[in-house]
Amino acid sequence: MSLQEDQDFWSQGIAHHQKGELTQAEQCYRRIDPAVPGYEFVLNNLGLLLNSLGRLTEAEECLLNALAIAPDQHISRLNYANTLLSMGRLNEAETYCLAALSLQPNFLEALCTLGNIYSAAGRMSDAEQAYQNALAVQEESPETLLGLGNVYFVTGRHQLAVEIYLKVLTKHPNLTSALNNLAHMMFECGCYQKSRDLLEQALEHKPTDLNALLNYGRVLNTLGLHEEAEHAYRKALSIRPDFLEALNNLIFMHNYQEDGNLENYSQDVRRYGILVAKRASPFIHSHHGAKPERRLRVGMISGDLLNHPVGYFLAGILRRIDQDAIELYAYSNHGLEDELTQELKGVMPHWLNVVGMSDEQLAHRIHEDGIDILVDLSGHTARNRLPVFAWKPAPVQITWLGFFATTGLTAMDYILGDHYNLPEEESFHFAETPWRLPECYLCFTPPDLSIDVAPLPALRNRWITFGNCNRIEKWNDQVFECWAEVLKSVPNSRLLLKSLGLRVEDEVRRIRDHWNRLGFSEERIILEGPSPRSDYFHVYDRIDIILDSFPYPGVTTSVEGLWMGVPFIAMKGRMFLSHQGESILANAGLADWIATDSADYIAKAVHFAGDLEGLARLRSRLRDQVMRSALFDAERFGDHLVQAWRTMWRLWCSGRRPSNPRW
Repeated sequence: MSLQEDQDFWSQGIAHHQKGELTQAEQCYRRIDPAVPGYEFVLNNLGLLLNSLGRLTEAEECLLNALAIAPDQHISRLNYANTLLSMGRLNEAETYCLAALSLQPNFLEALCTLGNIYSAAGRMSDAEQAYQNALAVQEESPETLLGLGNVYFVTGRHQLAVEIYLKVLTKHPNLTSALNNLAHMMFECGCYQKSRDLLEQALEHKPTDLNALLNYGRVLNTLGLHEEAEHAYRKALSIRPDFLEALNNLIFMHNYQEDGNLENYSQDVRRYGILVAKRASPFIHSHHGAKPERRLRVGMISGDLLNHPVGYFLAGILRRIDQDAIELYAYSNHGLEDELTQELKGVMPHWLNVVGMSDEQLAHRIHEDGIDILVDLSGHTARNRLPVFAWKPAPVQITWLGFFATTGLTAMDYILGDHYNLPEEESFHFAETPWRLPECYLCFTPPDLSIDVAPLPALRNRWITFGNCNRIEKWNDQVFECWAEVLKSVPNSRLLLKSLGLRVEDEVRRIRDHWNRLGFSEERIILEGPSPRSDYFHVYDRIDIILDSFPYPGVTTSVEGLWMGVPFIAMKGRMFLSHQGESILANAGLADWIATDSADYIAKAVHFAGDLEGLARLRSRLRDQVMRSALFDAERFGDHLVQAWRTMWRLWCSGRRPSNPRW
């Protein structure tokens, strides 16, 4: 090939690249002779292109080859840092970014990337300084301003964040990243419709923007538009088939769908398992010489070891774990900590914050720690580290508590549940082997608050107040229609809805309009936003009966209600997730509050609402009743949990490998 032909391919490749025609650009770059002078620039562009396509391993190889040819090329160092950032290898990314800056101290893009690295690692003070340094080089840099806006948002300076986003949009009204960032902030602040409008504007300008599609799916799911949300996620996956975050969100979204499409769920979760398995090189563990009765090292991975439902359920249990039998390790994937984090640190002596560690790095660290049993506490929820489990860093691996469905990982040995939510006939739902605890699969830690159970409010009001305190994503049309029939069937009754999603007027108006269309006045539908946790529990002083949502039921709110003396009506489910109400009620001694279908649900609501004396008696004894159950008895539950871990370990020591032949 002649030098002129190489130059032509180079020019054509750049032209295609600038137009976003990445397939054609890659073809041109790959046709250039590696012996041509300046080939490191070809490799650099190709690496940049592959990174944008999510082909990170190929991008890394290209950029390392570019650096091998020209080690002092600052642009290649920066692009390699960005690839490492995409791979989650933040410490290495920082090293290469600083190396680029050592060659060119006022390198704007490198200063901005350094801020992105620190932000991803949760080092917000360092990130803010890096962005300020970048703005000193170029005051109006939009990407730098957006990064700084994100720091302001994460650190609670919301007004400053809004001002920065609007400043960027004033000069660049169709800048997708700015629209997306502002939309994300609106979503997190509960302004769902405003977030949707901004994302639709972004996607109109750039229909293939992956981050905008991801956030658009989240907003649509929250608004109850599940089919539209699924379409957004699947469009993102059609652009980047290995986009794990979109697949994660899609899998989680299936839980809200009324039809509970098992076939689609199974296909998507299997796809996830295959993708993460391809990226991992599993460790080999030999059971020869293993001691079945020795002290076990149990590691837990979670992004929710703080004031979060996972933390609420975990704290009391871990305080009662026999530390002579179990040595606890925590791998926390959250940059923030609070008072509950400090409490958990007190009972988990080995604590490591793993934000910024790649999956490979974390897997090696867990293996080096000699963990015997590794527990996933997230499933397909935010900040999960499921890909780490594909590396099989521990001999026995379990998913529990944070998610109510299969992970799809064949490297995950067990899924922990009970006989109510893991019935034998549904074993085919799981890649893992179901392990059933003898009573229930969770144990709630009561709040350290002095709050008495209030008298039945209906005796004072002379009407029944039904209530629900779940996330608004769980309130689908089918649920509202069922609740509307309950209200029609119980004269003069009220419905009190309290949710984080009702913290802004737009959402209150949206829910209010829905109930107006169903024929109910404001007097009968009471809508409230969130309260501080100490105040929140008093909402149950005003509720006589909780109406649970379906197919995604309450869990934390359900047991909180029981602790406050308020029973709930649950719908019988057909998946692990939708069985949660059954498990909680059965263990609380309230199996007669489980409905088989909508008609039975309505009938039970009418029946229990018609017996105020019975409700008052139940309310007066319910806290004592549930406190004696495994739902709240942490010592009893902890014994069950440790026995399960010990039995799993003994099975592994004997050479027996769990498998689910139905998967």
